[in-house]
Amino acid sequence: MKLCNDTITVFNACVDPEVGGNVWVPTVITGVSWFATDASTVDAGKGGLVAANKATIRIPVEANAGGKQYTDPVSYANAEDVSGMWTLKGGDIVVKAAVEGDDWTPAKLKAAYADCVTVLGVTDNRRAPNGKHWRITGT
Repeated sequence: MKLCNDTITVFNACVDPEVGGNVWVPTVITGVSWFATDASTVDAGKGGLVAANKATIRIPVEANAGGKQYTDPVSYANAEDVSGMWTLKGGDIVVKAAVEGDDWTPAKLKAAYADCVTVLGVTDNRRAPNGKHWRITGT
């Protein structure tokens, strides 16, 4: 795929019984494409125009995830140890940067990074004849 020169960090929610809730597990991935646009819609209930950022992120199968392997969301949720895997599902957080540390929440990430989106949809294009990738849309 062309223009795959961006670095992202995918944050997957993982239930931690010791914490009593979700922890956000980061995976830094290099060699991806990030395309963002500003969009607006008319919403009479909110008083007129409502603006939102929309991002389309493409992760080629050959992108570097630091040795972690992609796992489907169900297997990820049922795994006892997710340290060597990552996944993509609605509600995950993606940041256009290499984010270090593991004490992040969605609110902290959105406050710290301008290019931070919540995943709304994922398309698995790994069966395509050329340019096998995952496509993420988010706001």
